[in-house]
Amino acid sequence: MISTFAILPFILILIIYVGILALTIWFAVSLIKAQKERNIILKEISNKLDNSKINNKEE
Repeated sequence: MISTFAILPFILILIIYVGILALTIWFAVSLIKAQKERNIILKEISNKLDNSKINNKEE
């Protein structure tokens, strides 16, 4: 009975560390997804600006 209570804090600490690790990984993945979306939008804007510069030079 006493040995069960002695192991309990180690299990609790392990659960906390795994939770922190999972949140860190989730945050990193979310940040990478957001950056990819921003890059796609910026690339579209850049392409539109390039096309408008080409059209202005032709005129």
